[in-house]
Amino acid sequence: MPQRRYVLVLIFILALSLAAGLYAGGQRYLRETKHRQVEVAMFYEDVKTLAELTGKKPAQVMQLFKQNGLTTVFLKEATLDERKANAEILEIDSSTPIITAEFAFLTAQGLQLIKEQEGPYASWLRELAAVSPYNTGVYFITRREDTLLQLVGQLKAKTKVAQTFFLKDGYFAVYTPASFATLRGMGLGFSQTALQEIEQAGLLTTVQLRSWPDATPEGLKAVLTPLKKIPHLSALFFNDEILPAYPAYIRSLAALIAGLDVPVGQIEFFPQKGLAKLGILLDKKVVRLHSISPKEMANPNYTFTQAKDRYLLAAAERNVRVLLVRPFLRPDYGGAGNRILTANLNFFAGLKQALENENLRLGQASVFSPLPMVRWLLFLMGLGVIAGGLLLWEKIKLPCRIGLILGILTVLGWLFLLYFNLNFGRKAMALAAVIIFPVLSLLINVPSQGVSPLESVWRLIRTSLMSLPGAILTVGLLADTGYMLKLDMFSGVKAAHILPLLILMVVFYLCFTSSPVPGGLRLKKLFDAALPVKWAIIGLILLGLGVIYISRTGNEDVLITSSLELKARALLDLILGVRPRTKEFLLGHPLLLLLFYTGYRDHRFLPLLLLGAIGQVSLINTYAHIHTPLLISLQRSFNGLWLGILIGLGLILICRFARQWGQKYFTGEEP
Repeated sequence: MPQRRYVLVLIFILALSLAAGLYAGGQRYLRETKHRQVEVAMFYEDVKTLAELTGKKPAQVMQLFKQNGLTTVFLKEATLDERKANAEILEIDSSTPIITAEFAFLTAQGLQLIKEQEGPYASWLRELAAVSPYNTGVYFITRREDTLLQLVGQLKAKTKVAQTFFLKDGYFAVYTPASFATLRGMGLGFSQTALQEIEQAGLLTTVQLRSWPDATPEGLKAVLTPLKKIPHLSALFFNDEILPAYPAYIRSLAALIAGLDVPVGQIEFFPQKGLAKLGILLDKKVVRLHSISPKEMANPNYTFTQAKDRYLLAAAERNVRVLLVRPFLRPDYGGAGNRILTANLNFFAGLKQALENENLRLGQASVFSPLPMVRWLLFLMGLGVIAGGLLLWEKIKLPCRIGLILGILTVLGWLFLLYFNLNFGRKAMALAAVIIFPVLSLLINVPSQGVSPLESVWRLIRTSLMSLPGAILTVGLLADTGYMLKLDMFSGVKAAHILPLLILMVVFYLCFTSSPVPGGLRLKKLFDAALPVKWAIIGLILLGLGVIYISRTGNEDVLITSSLELKARALLDLILGVRPRTKEFLLGHPLLLLLFYTGYRDHRFLPLLLLGAIGQVSLINTYAHIHTPLLISLQRSFNGLWLGILIGLGLILICRFARQWGQKYFTGEEP
C-alpha cells in the first residue's frame, strides 16, 4: 500500500475511534449532569455537644441546622466504652438509677458482689442472681423492648451466645459469656433515642457500622436486617480499615446491603479493604463522602472560608455527594455556647448557598446510574490508540512493514483482552493513549526554525488540539461508574508522565538532527564523551526538577503543599471558577510557546522541549482523573491554555528584550 494511502487509512480509523470516544464521553457527561444532589451531614455526637453548650435538646438543635442546610445526621456505631463515656449507658453499682439510660450493664462478678447490698434495685438484682447460674460474663439490663431486641441480635451475631432473663418491674436482662475486655471495644448497635430524635426532626439518617472478628453470614444478617427499620436511611458506611466478613463472606454482605436498598459509602482518602469489591457487587451503588479531620478543625488558623471552599471543591470537582461537616467548637469562634451555635448556623447557611451556586441541590445523595459497556465501541476506541501508535511509528520514519506487523499483533492482543481481561485491557489502552498522542503532536508541530509570536500561539493551540485525541480515547475507554467513583483507578500515572518525555528525548536526539552520523554511532559517541562540569550541573538541576515533577503527579501529592501555594490555588479558584494545573499554565505552555518562537535548532534546545512537553502531558492526564466531572476538566484545560499563552507571550517579550539589550551591550551595535 502506498505510504500516503496507508496514513489516510490510519487517520480514518482514528476518526472513527474518536467518534466512539465522544459518544462514550457524552454518556458519562449526561450522568454527571443528573448526579447533582448532595447531603450535608453532621455527627449525632456533635449535635449533642452543641445541645449541651446551649441548654437545648438535640432535636431542637437539629431543627435549627435543618433550616440552614443540614439534611442528614450521621450516626456512628459507638463502642461500649464510648457509650459509657457519653452517659448513654450506665455501669451498675448498688445505687445506680438505670431507668434514665437505654440500658445498663454489670459483670457476673459484680452481680455477686452487690446482690446483698441495699439499693433501689436490690430486689431484682437478687432475683437475677438467683435465676442465673453464671459466674463469668456480662449482663445487660434494660426496660426498653426495642433495646432488648437490638442487644440480643448484636450479641448473638458478635459473641455467638445471648440468653434473655425476664425480671419483675418490667426489666429485662441479656447475658453473654464474653468478657468485658472483649465487649468494651465492640459496637452494640445504634442509640434508639438518637434514631427517634432524628426521625422527629425530619432528617435523613446515615449509619456507620463497626467490624467484628469472625463475622459469619448469620451474624451479618443479625446485624444488618434491623437497619431496615431505620426511618429515612440514606446510606451505609463502615468504620474500620477492613470490612466485616471480608474476604470470605463479601458476597453475603453485598446481598444483605442490596436488601436495604441504600448505597454503600466510600470515605475519601480512607481506603478500606473490601469496599471496592463490595461496590462492584452492588452494581456500583456507591456514594462518596468527604470530611475534615478533627485535628485540622482544631487548628486556630483554619477558617470558615477555608472549610467551605474545601467542601465545595470536593462536591463540585470530585463527585463527592455526602459532606460530613464538623462544627467549629473552638472558643475563638464564638466564646459562649449560643454564639458558637450562631456562628455554625451561619457557616451551614453559607455552605448551602455556595453549593446551590454550583447548581448542586440539597437532598438525599444522588447515585450514578450504570454506564453501559459496549465491547465493539471499546474495540473501536482501542483501534484508534493503535492507529495513533502506527502514525507515531511512521512519523519517526521507522520501517513501515515492521510497524504494520506490530499493529496487527496489537489488534489481536486487544481482542484477546476485550474478552478475557477487559479491565486490564482498558487501562493498558488508556495508558498507551496518554503516552502516544502528546508525543505525536509535538513531533508534528515543533519547528526546526523559529516562527513569529502569533504563529507560535497558533502552534500551541494546534498542538493541544492534536494531543486531545489521547484525552478523548482515555475518557471513552474508562467511561465507567467504577472509575467515576474511584472504586477503580487509571493505572500507570507515573509512567504516563515520564514515558512521553523519555520518548521525546530519545527521538529528538537520534532523529532530528542535520548530522550525517547514524543515530546509534551518535549515541555511542555521547556515552564515550567526557562530561563537562556545566553539563553535569545542568543534569543535576534537571534531575532535581524531575524528582519534584514525579513526586507531584498521581492522585495524591507526596510533597507537602505549602500554605502559600494553597492560598494561590484558592485565589485562582475564586477568580477563574476552576483552577488550572500549575504544570500547564506556569511551566509547560509558556516554555513550549517559547520553543516554537525560537525553533528547535539543535540539541541545546532539548531541555526547553522537555519542559515545554510537560504541559501537553499534564493536559492529557487531566482527563485520566475520571472522578473529576468532564466539564470541570474542560474548564481546567481551557484556563491553563489561555493563561499559559499570556505568560508565554510575556516570556517571549522578555527574551526579545534581553537579546536586543545583550547585542547592544556587548557589540555596541543596534539590533
